Amino acid sequence: MSDIIGAKVSIPGASGSGIVRYIGPIQGKTGTFAGVELLGTLATTRGKNSGAVDGIQYFQVDMPKSGLFLPYDRLKSVNPSLGSSRVSSRSPLTPINNRSYQNARVSMINENLARSEDLSLKYESEIAELQRSLREKEKRLENFNNQREEWRAAMDELVAVQQDGIQVFEEKIHELEQENAFHQNELKKANDALGVANRKIEELERTIENMLSDKVSSVDIDDKQKEIDQLKRELESRPHLEDLEEVQSSLEELETIYQKRLDEKDGIIARLQNEVETLQEDLKATPDVTPSASVNNTNNNNNNNNNFKNTSNNTSGGLPIYRAMNPIDPSQGKNDWCGLCERDGHSSINCPYENEVF
Repeated sequence: MSDIIGAKVSIPGASGSGIVRYIGPIQGKTGTFAGVELLGTLATTRGKNSGAVDGIQYFQVDMPKSGLFLPYDRLKSVNPSLGSSRVSSRSPLTPINNRSYQNARVSMINENLARSEDLSLKYESEIAELQRSLREKEKRLENFNNQREEWRAAMDELVAVQQDGIQVFEEKIHELEQENAFHQNELKKANDALGVANRKIEELERTIENMLSDKVSSVDIDDKQKEIDQLKRELESRPHLEDLEEVQSSLEELETIYQKRLDEKDGIIARLQNEVETLQEDLKATPDVTPSASVNNTNNNNNNNNNFKNTSNNTSGGLPIYRAMNPIDPSQGKNDWCGLCERDGHSSINCPYENEVF
């Protein structure tokens, strides 16, 4: 049956085909069996082994698990062209049967050897290809490991930089909080100082109002009335004038002078009020104003008013008045000068001789 080895046969119970690789006995089994290498999809669906039974290799296959053992008579039932099983069923003790069996075995071994050599070359090339692929993958894996280490180092550096940045920001925030607290304290102190300055301004305004009221009261109209009364008494003490028209004219002149002085007083009061408003604006612009400056301004105003009063006192109804070529200021060069009694050492507000001068 050596001519059957390598023949293509149909497989019972399947639509596929296979190649006969072995015909003979199987150890532990009775009868003659055919070893077939299945082809196509039948190899994956009906394949049972790779040509070995119980550790004994009877034939070789190209595809693992593509071999199948079945009784020779069953294979012959669907393949009538195969020889009679009686030939193969001869006793293996006869020389003819033994020789054909040995020839089949030798042929199968040679075929399997050639196929094994082909498979060995194929596997060697596949192994070389797999080794090359493995080296490439190992190289890529090494590159990936290097990149991973670089990324890890970069991440560690970024984390360190981030930690340093966070620490710097925390220190900056703490510094800003301290600075904010300092500015809040300074603002509180400034508000307290502003409150003190406002209270001082209010006190100075009250002082100015009191001084203004005292000054206005010092510029008393009663003094002018006393002067008028004095002039009237002087007129009465003079010898009786026969010319009533002259007396009438003198009275009219006195009334004119009185009205003029009243107008001058009104002008002085208006000027003082303007000075007070100016002082109040200066106080608002400069909180650290000392009361002495306001008092000095007030004394200067009093001196000016007293000078005006002295000038007006020198005027009378009918007496000749000496007028110098250049105006003389009796208070020049003196700190305290009284325009009422024309003496130094005190002001006209605190004049002790006020009642003596009329």
